[in-house]
Amino acid sequence: MRIVPVDAATYAEVCSLLAKHPHMFDNIALGTAPAAYTDDAVMGGVPLAQAASGLPYGRVMFPHHTTDIAVHRIDDDTLRVWAKYFVIRGDGTAGSGDYQDTVVRTPQGWRIAERSVTRGNRPDDDPDGPSTRTLSTATWLPGEG
Repeated sequence: MRIVPVDAATYAEVCSLLAKHPHMFDNIALGTAPAAYTDDAVMGGVPLAQAASGLPYGRVMFPHHTTDIAVHRIDDDTLRVWAKYFVIRGDGTAGSGDYQDTVVRTPQGWRIAERSVTRGNRPDDDPDGPSTRTLSTATWLPGEG
């Protein structure tokens, strides 16, 4: 599979889009979700509203930071995005993982239509429990997974 790059303006728009997600979740501002997601967005295989309902509201969320954003074009109106994230927990330890998104062009601009999330490789004694990274190039590139 050949990765088709995007132009600098599209890349900047996608980076801005991905920056909205941690602000919404960390500030428990899901009412702003339309600024980042399509109306029928799916996260982890379930509708966004359902996925968000399982979040631990009522406590301060750990700050999320999105980094290492890679983007490739599927067609004029569809992009695949792979980004890393890390969180800094209240005890000062860090956790990490990956986002893989399908981003689509809408009349309001680029929006996340589908997001897969995996926690990074974490040891058995990790404060949030052990985990193994499950997203890979095969799940990012069309026709690979």
